[in-house]
Amino acid sequence: MIFTIFFSLKYMLRTGAYVALGGLVLLIRHHNRKKRRAELERGTRKMMRETPKDENGKYPWER
Repeated sequence: MIFTIFFSLKYMLRTGAYVALGGLVLLIRHHNRKKRRAELERGTRKMMRETPKDENGKYPWER
């Protein structure tokens, strides 16, 4: 009886730790994804601003 309680308590603690750690990993990945997307967007805007346009206002790849 005592071993059953001990093992079920150990199982619950281990499962809770895995769930908490997995949630933390997902939270960090979501935060970093948002930061990376914003960083790429800033780089794209800078590239578009610095790319020369022709007389019709078109970029070289739009011809």
